[in-house]
Amino acid sequence: MTYLDDRILEHLHEEDWASPATMAADVRFAASQNRISERCHVLADADFIRPLIDSADADTFEISRWGSLYLEGKVDAELRRPRPAPRPPDATRPDWWARFG
Repeated sequence: MTYLDDRILEHLHEEDWASPATMAADVRFAASQNRISERCHVLADADFIRPLIDSADADTFEISRWGSLYLEGKVDAELRRPRPAPRPPDATRPDWWARFG
């Protein structure tokens, strides 16, 4: 976990929810909205936070149970890794490449 990740979790613990734009406006973050948004999506993939709206382009987040447990020191972040995303169909090699077809 990075310093920014900790700041995001602490902010979401203090507030009920927040967006990367509102966090970027807070001087404690000292990071751009794009960087905060990127880290929010990584934290969401690791189940430390979750979007308020179940959508891929959601930009408002709240802390999850795992995030609260991390802040309490009951969860080791190194043991909770984000799940790998499936490869998009256009990024996979064709069957003939692996000599299956």
